[in-house]
Amino acid sequence: MSVVIAATIKALEGKGDALEQELRKLAPKVRKDEGALMYVIHRSIEDPLKFFVYEKYESPDAIKYHVATSHFKEFSSALKPLIDGRIDVQRYSELA
Repeated sequence: MSVVIAATIKALEGKGDALEQELRKLAPKVRKDEGALMYVIHRSIEDPLKFFVYEKYESPDAIKYHVATSHFKEFSSALKPLIDGRIDVQRYSELA
């Protein structure tokens, strides 16, 4: 069963470009993670401080692997001074 994650991240004022840079650094590493099928980052046209990340994994175990990687942990640490509040993360089961 593949799992999709939809994450919305809001950057602090003046930190949008820095957040984009961190996301761009992370993306190619995640795409190489075992069980990662897709990892696409988006930046809002209406609100350049808002980002949307679409992730797709083969299974819940692949997500567990992803969050345990050193590159994800480094990214998480780098985010703290860049984001405004919590990351909104939604998980979905792919139906068709």
